[in-house]
Amino acid sequence: MIKISSMVGTPDLEAPTLAPYSGNLREAFSKIAALGYDGVEFMTKNPALLNGPEIRRLLDEFRLRLSQICTGHVWGEDKLGLVDARAELSREGMARMKEIVDFAAAYFEPGIPVNIGRSRGPGDPARPERSLAAYETAFRDLADYALPKKVRLTLEPITGTVAKFILTTQDGIEMCRRVNRPNFGLMMDVYHMNIEDVDIYDSFREAKEYCWHVHVCDNNRKWPGSAHLDFEKVIAVLNEIGYEAFIGTEMLPWPDPDTSARAAIEHLRRFIKK
Repeated sequence: MIKISSMVGTPDLEAPTLAPYSGNLREAFSKIAALGYDGVEFMTKNPALLNGPEIRRLLDEFRLRLSQICTGHVWGEDKLGLVDARAELSREGMARMKEIVDFAAAYFEPGIPVNIGRSRGPGDPARPERSLAAYETAFRDLADYALPKKVRLTLEPITGTVAKFILTTQDGIEMCRRVNRPNFGLMMDVYHMNIEDVDIYDSFREAKEYCWHVHVCDNNRKWPGSAHLDFEKVIAVLNEIGYEAFIGTEMLPWPDPDTSARAAIEHLRRFIKK
């Protein structure tokens, strides 16, 4: 059965993120649980600044599952990525991502995905083949580090307005095949798919074996149901391919945090029963 989670910004973030609630995790978890979400997803950047045992306790208290750890602010705030502008491996970026893998392994259930979105680093647009080779090496190295810790990695194809490489679902599938590790798959985001992919629904079908997590918001980056994306059809194709993991909201807290969190779950519950 498909489950629904809400993005939450962890207290280590300094910049706003695409989530209704950030910072105070007790307050965020309380509101999210009361609205009927099944879980939460963390947007984080530095686990050394987080209290893992307390976060674990709060998840248990509010009967919420952790769906994924998202790492966009590793690059967005700290400018650390796995591949830097010279298309070389970044030791600092790799070290930070390994710290996040360790954090996931220490405090949460086996199999929790750690997302690689902007945290892959920008690469070098002037050297595409060298950049893609460097990404492949970095992803494989991180996957090999995470595998004995029972942590999965989810690569996120991102629109060309944000990234320069691995833009489409098809790009992501090709990279998964190149990396060729059992704990390396995809996180598919309908916002980016709507911009880059020829057909969102065929992309889900094509990525069936690699689709381990899904992000949702509407095409305006606001709550699902606020614009023109067809979430009934999105959920239908996920059911068609046998998807049984989480879909997670990643959206602007518009017009305010409480309204966005409520509107999102109310719209998604039309198609996904509790």
